[in-house]
Amino acid sequence: MNPSQATKDQLYDQALTLFGNNQLDEAVVAFQEMIDAFPDEIEGYMGVAHAYERSENYDGAIEAVKQAIELDPNDSLAYSSLSAFYQRKGMIAEAEAAMAKSAELKIPQSK
Repeated sequence: MNPSQATKDQLYDQALTLFGNNQLDEAVVAFQEMIDAFPDEIEGYMGVAHAYERSENYDGAIEAVKQAIELDPNDSLAYSSLSAFYQRKGMIAEAEAAMAKSAELKIPQSK
């Protein structure tokens, strides 16, 4: 698929299919194509993060999810993922801090 002609949903669906088929290297490439075409969409970064996680590239997963957090610093699920990636690396203090941030973001804010 030519990324310049594909919609965001088409690129995402293609990447998810590869991820679902455990074609992780190809999924990373496909999610990266989505990021290149739609750099402001958090789903591409999260897709890369989870493909890296599944292939046990936790450093890559952490970097990708940090990019997602830069796009949307209020995404509690991104912080939950970051916590999980830190846990897998044995970085417990960092994991706890990320989970605390996730929990903080889930609490409804008073107006």
